[in-house]
Amino acid sequence: MRFKVHLEKILSIGGKRRIIGYLMVLAFNIQIAILAAKQMESINNFHINDIYILFSRLVYFALYYIPIFLTIISVEDILNDYLILTRLKDLSIWWKKKFKLLSLDTGLYVIFLELPIIVTAIIYIGIPQILETKTLVFMAADFIIKYLIFLIIGIIYNISSFVSKRQYIGFVAGFFAGGFDYILQLCNLDRYAMTITGMLLKFFISSDLPTGKFLSLAIVYCFYLVFLSLFLFLVSREILRKIDVGRGDFKLKS
Repeated sequence: MRFKVHLEKILSIGGKRRIIGYLMVLAFNIQIAILAAKQMESINNFHINDIYILFSRLVYFALYYIPIFLTIISVEDILNDYLILTRLKDLSIWWKKKFKLLSLDTGLYVIFLELPIIVTAIIYIGIPQILETKTLVFMAADFIIKYLIFLIIGIIYNISSFVSKRQYIGFVAGFFAGGFDYILQLCNLDRYAMTITGMLLKFFISSDLPTGKFLSLAIVYCFYLVFLSLFLFLVSREILRKIDVGRGDFKLKS
């Protein structure tokens, strides 16, 4: 019941922009699938990670996936809650609700992001290989890692927008956090490109390892991102506790 209420609330806010954003991501990945089809037809033997890498390059995250995601979550402008916030003694209560909505919003976005990839994998890999344990673990871990990546970016966006009282500052902060690994890659510092989005590529590379080592690394990558997201959530909650809306510490700027 609560899930349904949160879902209806999300879809009721900026519905048109959200739908356009989801369709843009869906169309972009469908286009990649079409372009990649010719390349995959010339390869006799390829693995699940070969397909996922085609859709998950750092440049795609930095210049497409992340900006669209930030545009989607920006429809729920947290700065418009000022009148509500003046009635609250503890902003952490409000922040927890915003975090829940962000979590659901992130899940919807990643689902639309993953659908064309999964369909492409089924077509070119085949259902029998998809149902293998290592492949299922790979696909599940890929979804979790992408979800955590966008959740982290969303937290950075929300708290930066709220503290700075400027949405565009939150957008820049979220974009930089998500695109930092791509910047490192452009500077030929690939070995250091594993702060947030770069973790996904490291995960793809590790899939060639024996099953035991692959599972261990997958758990490490997921725990790293879980720890980072929890750390950012707790830090942001502490920051909000120090803001007294009623006293005037927080005042919207025109």
